[in-house]
Amino acid sequence: MTPQRLLSGPFARVTVANFLFFLNFASFFLLPLHVKALGGSETTVGLVMGTSGMASILALPLIGIGIDRFGRRRFFVAGAVAMSAAALGFLSVHAIGPALFALRVVQGVSFAASFTAATTMAAELAVAERRAQALGIFGVSTLLTHAIGPAIGEEIVERFGFPALFVVAATCSMAAVPMLRGVQTRGVRPVETTPVPWGVSRLQWTVIVTMTLAGMGFGAVVTFVPTYVRAHQLGRVALFYTPYAAAAMLTRVFGGGVSDSLGRRATVLPALVTLAVSIAALAWVGSVAALVAVGALFGAAQGISYPTLHAFLVDLTPPAHLGRSQALFNGAFNPGVMSSAFVFGPVTDHLGHRTMFLSAAMLPLLAAALLYVAGIEPEGGAIGADAAVSREPPPP
Repeated sequence: MTPQRLLSGPFARVTVANFLFFLNFASFFLLPLHVKALGGSETTVGLVMGTSGMASILALPLIGIGIDRFGRRRFFVAGAVAMSAAALGFLSVHAIGPALFALRVVQGVSFAASFTAATTMAAELAVAERRAQALGIFGVSTLLTHAIGPAIGEEIVERFGFPALFVVAATCSMAAVPMLRGVQTRGVRPVETTPVPWGVSRLQWTVIVTMTLAGMGFGAVVTFVPTYVRAHQLGRVALFYTPYAAAAMLTRVFGGGVSDSLGRRATVLPALVTLAVSIAALAWVGSVAALVAVGALFGAAQGISYPTLHAFLVDLTPPAHLGRSQALFNGAFNPGVMSSAFVFGPVTDHLGHRTMFLSAAMLPLLAAALLYVAGIEPEGGAIGADAAVSREPPPP
């Protein structure tokens, strides 16, 4: 199936809505710079950034059930409106305090609602035999904002300050709301009448832990690269985010379907190792050229590993519980991102950025080792008996 066909009709509308929503989200990649300007330390940066992830994690169980019960669009719209309100709320924050953390909580819950709803609709609209490719292309709508958000955001901040950035971010997420008009998704039925029981299988737990470890490595980079770039006078933050996003988009468009033919495990293992190498390489970045190169390597690894692990988990989930599957996926990745902010903030304060990046690089390696030792492959990826068993409902 060609990218053009994958991006037609309702799938395209969901993809565009996700893009507009994430323009708001990605603008806040620059929030660590605002926190530092308000007098915060690297530990404070980690606490502020991690608060959003913590709120998202706590909200995800109810959101996953609610999306299956009440519908996808309703949750996306509610999250987008709340995300806009939170961005405007930052206009009233002039010091590090309760208001700052409260707004991060709102952002975390809003993100969980909108992104889980969007990924559920995307997975639902994707053709099963090309699921990894479709989800990879959908993911481009996210990655494009990782380049555009920080690049344009830095320019806005330089010219007009952070208040202007907050207003622009709020406008973007509100523009996502009308994009879902007319998008039809699966009919909603009450959870208690759903005929397929669902529990988390051994295979799903393995993918969940793998995603969490990969998320920790990813989170360490996106949280602390902005302050690392400024501290080492490497220019603008966009010099990392732009090649990262470009490489991730290219790999998702042209390589996103690799695991559909080669298998999930065979594809994701080298991607996780490459992700670890790119994070470790940040410890020795001392020039703009090196920053750009490492950003591109990091993006290529993330561009393959994320949609492959996403498809891995969807392969193992009954269709009736797709919303909960997406909540489970986000609930696996986001704890990693959140915990990395809390853990690596103090490490950076006491031991420096370089030691922090080397420590963070161990986590994707551990994820790859776990997946390798487990030796599993879902039915959609290539083999077998165990994967087929994983699709059966758990024993009562």
